[in-house]
Amino acid sequence: MTFNTNMTLSAVFVQDNFTNKFSDFSQLQVLLKDQQSILTLLNKLSYTFNNLDLLYQALSHSSFAHEYMLDSRQSYETLEFLGDSVLSLIVIDELLAKFPALSEGQLSKLRASLVNESSLEKLAKSIALENVILVGKGELKNQGNSRSSIMADVLEALLGAIYKDSNLESTRAVFHTIVDLYERESGVVFYNEENIIQFDSKTRLQELTMALYKTLPTYKSRECEGAEFEVSLWLDSKLLAQGIYQSKKKGERELAAKILKELETENKKS
Repeated sequence: MTFNTNMTLSAVFVQDNFTNKFSDFSQLQVLLKDQQSILTLLNKLSYTFNNLDLLYQALSHSSFAHEYMLDSRQSYETLEFLGDSVLSLIVIDELLAKFPALSEGQLSKLRASLVNESSLEKLAKSIALENVILVGKGELKNQGNSRSSIMADVLEALLGAIYKDSNLESTRAVFHTIVDLYERESGVVFYNEENIIQFDSKTRLQELTMALYKTLPTYKSRECEGAEFEVSLWLDSKLLAQGIYQSKKKGERELAAKILKELETENKKS
């Protein structure tokens, strides 16, 4: 196969019109072991896998598994399920240590704000995970490797793979490394109590519109090309805001936060 450092791993398979099928991840591992994007990822994680099959399983979307391994079940989904639980435990431990004064309800909201799709996508981008996610031809055409939902899922699968390959403490160390990279690149503190406000924007907007106008906001969406969605926020028959987003939930949350800020500013002035 011909590798180009500017191409994603998935694009390489398409460019070479690769038709070989893999019976297991060890064959895929042999093919990709010296690929620079994989080496860069492992270097960023500061982690060495004992079983590289777990790494490649974590990176394989069901569309890739279906096209190149003839079995869509040989994908990241099981590891994602494991990683989701491991990640929640790591984050809860960290929140209890950092914010001992928060109530259980506040901690629950803060945890949810940190392990949701939007938040995990940002962490995934900090390690350039989109470059190594393996998707099939159709998903690649729709830029599935950089879709927020897939990036979040693969990040969880990666943590699940590391946990299965080692233990909880090693997984915790890798996650802290990812968070550190994100904070250095973005200048944003990951474990930030203000995340509660952003994440809970839909609920707070409902409360405010009921108090001010005795009505609730509604959201509409339509699918666009490239697996994106046009999401709009309405109050009665009035369009308040709209935009294009990679998922409906992310769009609704961000539009709610935008309008909430505007209404709160207007309410303070009046």
